[in-house]
Amino acid sequence: MKRLFLIPIIILALVACSGPKEEDSTVAFAVETAPLPPHENVANAEVMAHPLREKPAPEVAASAAAIERKFIKTGRIAFDTDDADATRKTIMAAVKAGNAYISRDDEERSSSAVSYTIVVHVPAARFESFIASATKGVTDFREKSISNEDVTARYVDTESRLKTKKEIENRYRALLAKANTVTDMLEIEEKLGEIRTDIEATEVQFRQLNGDIKYSTLHIVFYKSIDSSIPFLTDLADAFKQGVENLRAFTVVLVAVWPFVLLAIGVIMVLNWLRKRRKTPVKKEAAGLSSE
Repeated sequence: MKRLFLIPIIILALVACSGPKEEDSTVAFAVETAPLPPHENVANAEVMAHPLREKPAPEVAASAAAIERKFIKTGRIAFDTDDADATRKTIMAAVKAGNAYISRDDEERSSSAVSYTIVVHVPAARFESFIASATKGVTDFREKSISNEDVTARYVDTESRLKTKKEIENRYRALLAKANTVTDMLEIEEKLGEIRTDIEATEVQFRQLNGDIKYSTLHIVFYKSIDSSIPFLTDLADAFKQGVENLRAFTVVLVAVWPFVLLAIGVIMVLNWLRKRRKTPVKKEAAGLSSE
């Protein structure tokens, strides 16, 4: 009987000891799972729905290697010619054969030569062959330089920015379709105007970049010497220059022999003094005879 009586007491004691522990664990669980603000719940839900996954390094490297390299090629050549008209015809024939076009054609005349500058835009794949055709027969160049600039990073960046701006524009258009108030519509339209301006500016840059990549630029400068001198005036100018050279040479020689010049002047002065001294007694005798 005593054992039967002790069993309920032991059960009550165990229940009493386990009660506070369950309460503590419940409190601890409540603290750890405190509700987040609404916007954080939404963000967490989006993250859980679309978890971010880091792209493996080999895959990133492969995609970067797959990008086609973009280059802008420019060049400048300069040379002399005896027949400017024939040289121009050769260049124009190369322009027509190479599907190129000219953006500048200048002529400048000086006292000694006439210079011609032609800026040609050539399909990049035909750049070298065009130079060979346009300078056919030229063996001596005053200048010949070619540069090849890698613009792959700029191309990819501009293309990415343009794509992002268009996506933002589409989102604003979707919001405009859902706008319920005039205020919201005006605000969204203002944002659309700003993003449209940015898109147009970026598109201009992208078109210009594509054009520079597709067509290489070559500056061609050639010179034709001219002789506009008059023989008589040329002879006078040469004689004047010769006279100046002679005067310079004489001055140099005179400065080099100045001690001898001073010595000669001193000898001449002494001789004149002696001559005067000899003439003085003779004059006195002649004066005495004349007085008698």
